Amino acid sequence: MDRKMRVTVGTVLVFAVGAVLLSANAAAGQAQTRSVELVPIHDSGVSGTAIFQDSQGGVEVGLSVRGLPEAGVKHINHVHGGAMCADERAGRGAPATIPLKTLVAKENGDGEAATSLGDITVDQLFATDKERYVLVHEEAKKGEGIPPGIACADLVWSAGRTPGAGIAADEQAPVEVMPDTGGTRFTVLLLPAAAALALIGLAVVISFRDRA
Repeated sequence: MDRKMRVTVGTVLVFAVGAVLLSANAAAGQAQTRSVELVPIHDSGVSGTAIFQDSQGGVEVGLSVRGLPEAGVKHINHVHGGAMCADERAGRGAPATIPLKTLVAKENGDGEAATSLGDITVDQLFATDKERYVLVHEEAKKGEGIPPGIACADLVWSAGRTPGAGIAADEQAPVEVMPDTGGTRFTVLLLPAAAALALIGLAVVISFRDRA
């Protein structure tokens, strides 16, 4: 292989490897979206969904609740840290650590609220070394402090705990933590890798043609 061919192939290899590495880094750092199901507690009949999505500088939290008993009533809600929904059901709930926007019940019993959280990521909220849950509360009454919860969703399972732990079998409801996006997708890496191989092949063909 002459000098010209070595330089051509070497240059293309450098750019090809760089493209693959940059694509891998971008995929690893892509935004996360996770959804959890709010399930009734204390026989409230209230359920719903909480969605957490990475945004620039923080996390967007969207709550969608159904089954609220009275239209026009305001319901406060928070992320609580240091326990799980099973603990909340058993009267061993944790303090509220992250306040979320208040939702207001509609005529049909639905309610929605959107909150922007700063300086945090979805991965941090769902960290495996933390216990956190989202709790929607009953109507707040003046002078009575924080009211009991009516719908709850765990953000992460700690070691040795299972969904529904501490809840009677007839009370258990599915609670899901679903990574809708996240992780390094195979297709994200496959495309730049294929492009890199194509560039290498093109360089070899050009080099052999020039030598001929």
